[in-house]
Amino acid sequence: MKNDLRQHEKEYRNLIENANSIILRIGSTGKILYMNPFGQAFFGFAQEEIIGKNIRGTILPEMESSGRDMSNLMVAISKDPAQYETHDNENLRKDGSRVWVLWTNRAVLDEKGEVAEILCIGTDVTLHKEAEKQDHRSREILEEKVRQRTRELQKVNEDLLFEIVERKIAEEALRESETRYRSIVEDAVEGIFQTTAEGTYTLANNAITRMLGYDSPEEFMSVASNMEELLFADPRQRLAFRNMLKANGRVKGFETQYVKKDGGRVWVCLNVRAVHDDRGNYLFYEGTVEDISSRKTDEVMDGITRALCTAIEVRDPYTAGHQERVTELAVAIAKEMHFTDDHLNAVRIAAMLHDIGKIYVPAEFLSRPGMISENELNILRDHTEAGYGILKGIAFDYPVADIIVQHHERMNGSGYPRGLSGDQILLEARIIGVADVVESMGSHRPYRPSLGIEKALEEIRENRGTLYDATVVDVCLKLFTQQGYRLDT
Repeated sequence: MKNDLRQHEKEYRNLIENANSIILRIGSTGKILYMNPFGQAFFGFAQEEIIGKNIRGTILPEMESSGRDMSNLMVAISKDPAQYETHDNENLRKDGSRVWVLWTNRAVLDEKGEVAEILCIGTDVTLHKEAEKQDHRSREILEEKVRQRTRELQKVNEDLLFEIVERKIAEEALRESETRYRSIVEDAVEGIFQTTAEGTYTLANNAITRMLGYDSPEEFMSVASNMEELLFADPRQRLAFRNMLKANGRVKGFETQYVKKDGGRVWVCLNVRAVHDDRGNYLFYEGTVEDISSRKTDEVMDGITRALCTAIEVRDPYTAGHQERVTELAVAIAKEMHFTDDHLNAVRIAAMLHDIGKIYVPAEFLSRPGMISENELNILRDHTEAGYGILKGIAFDYPVADIIVQHHERMNGSGYPRGLSGDQILLEARIIGVADVVESMGSHRPYRPSLGIEKALEEIRENRGTLYDATVVDVCLKLFTQQGYRLDT
């Protein structure tokens, strides 16, 4: 039995030490007590170079590139670990380059109940941060989803990981470690599995069976010896996956559709590698599978939003780019007002679609040079209610349809279509309303040339608190006059 326990310990320790996450133990003063091989490779340090060093000045900079002071971060985490259970910050590599890491922290208390050590599990989110800079219009949808899934994965029994790393090789300790490692695998939110070279499953945790609609791992593995072949919805995808695995010994980030027990389909992301013994002989394949259906749905929704925006601009070619410029300005204002990521995404989507109702306005009204008649103006104003009708049935996380129908309302009740005033108007609609006025006056229209940005800022300044929300106006003026914001016309 002792040999069995040692074998289990070795297998589970190998699973942890080969995890694609940074595992770090630090003392209450910031001294690095342990860093797993993945973390050493990620930051570029050998074990003897990093163990015993203070986290400050090695992997934690004194100040982030954004100017945020990081010198007191460790003190703050030690005093109140619960407040920093999950956070992201900029970190340093040995070569001086900077990366972003999403950390989950768990305090380890001594016998007196005081913080003795802190267990940290980190995931590289640098690519997400770079994507945010390159395309902020799509980042907001994806980022929270990624963070949510990362948080779920990282909450899997961090205290057990700490115990396993430090466990002495003894019979009782081996038994406890084996139990703890099994618990990590079985209770993980992300699917964990092992297969033979032919694709027969020899291990599957509860997460993967729930994901695919089976009652238990035993049922899942007993259905058929060629279960992997049955899982792939597209046989060509399975062939491509197998060829990559055979050629490289590992596959990372492979996205495909699996077939569930009831015949339904689910989008998954696979990470698989071959495991060998000390002599290099193949043993089995092990990997993880993540349900990415929500992200795929978000990508489809984002594509639909962009398609609708394109349709609007085709109908109204003289205002091509208007929606993008209004969106950029509205999101910039909302950021200055400290909106959350989800809230920013609501502003972004509503701003991109704020003129969707123009699809119902005759094209000749939209592109005709010169002034339009009162009757034509009334028809044009109907685009807000038309936009509401188009979008009210879509289950957005925020009331996008209501924001759109209100973006021409004014604080004193003189707007349209419903004559709302003050706090009756959603804050998001007030932001888009100001951005719309500034962009419209600062850009060319079929019936007039651009009035210039100074004229636009004068308009919102003079009607601050009367037509336009005072706080929104102040933030908008600050962007242009103090922060150098410009409309990209």
